[in-house]
Amino acid sequence: MNILNKILLFFRPKKKTEQLEPDAELKKVLKDSHFEKYRKRLDSLNLKSMQDLEKIVLPIIGPATKVVVKESSQQPENSQLLSHFGGQPYLEEGEEWIKSNNGKYMQFIFQIFNTTELELPKSIKLIQFYYDWDEFPWDTKHDGWSVKIYKELKTDKVIIIDKPTELESSKYCEIEFQAVKSLPDWQGIDLYEPNASDLSCVLNEEEPWESYQKTVEKLIGEQDNQSQLGGYPQWIQGESTPKNLKGQNMKLLFQIDSEDNAELMWGDLGLIYVFYDEKTNEIEFTLQCF
Repeated sequence: MNILNKILLFFRPKKKTEQLEPDAELKKVLKDSHFEKYRKRLDSLNLKSMQDLEKIVLPIIGPATKVVVKESSQQPENSQLLSHFGGQPYLEEGEEWIKSNNGKYMQFIFQIFNTTELELPKSIKLIQFYYDWDEFPWDTKHDGWSVKIYKELKTDKVIIIDKPTELESSKYCEIEFQAVKSLPDWQGIDLYEPNASDLSCVLNEEEPWESYQKTVEKLIGEQDNQSQLGGYPQWIQGESTPKNLKGQNMKLLFQIDSEDNAELMWGDLGLIYVFYDEKTNEIEFTLQCF
């Protein structure tokens, strides 16, 4: 039976007793056809080599800020005015400890005061994150998480509210920040530069992610799952960048890794991701883990 007949046979309606999976030869034909389509289109753009892959990836390199959570230490008296995990959150007169929609107090996870060195929107002065470990929400629609954004600070109105007794104690950890470069991971590259995804497939048909990963490591070094501000998300369970009300991709505000020093564990060594639209103040949240 020739290849054309095999293809026609595969796509005709199957009887219940027939094998639904194509044989190895047909799979190869379909795969070759798929990659040949990529190859022809990329040839027309003169994109053929690893050097070409580097050229098209280079322009999408973006800045990010790595968040380094230091070992736990004694909480200083003015901790509400510092960037940190655990400890005392910044609160102003008239405010209360954050509660979920069902009225439960949520655990204060961290806060970061913005500076010119950090990859946060300039309109933000302070961000805080609260979480309900009992509810353990996984995405935006679930109750039990809160991102609090201050666009103005009234430091003369700062108050201290004792942590609600029903909440467990948490370790106080100072934060260090490091400027880093960021690129999409393999799961997200198609969203930002489809040609890079297609060229990677052509360069290494069996393991296309290796071509892209080598390019990333050459341009910015190895990318690990990490806590960071801005940049591109590093996904665990697949690309899930949300869109705003206009259908545009939202920007990553921060992602927080499971941090041993702060005793944070998002499922099985997971991360949380928060996206923010500065124009509409939309906020989206998701959690992914292994």
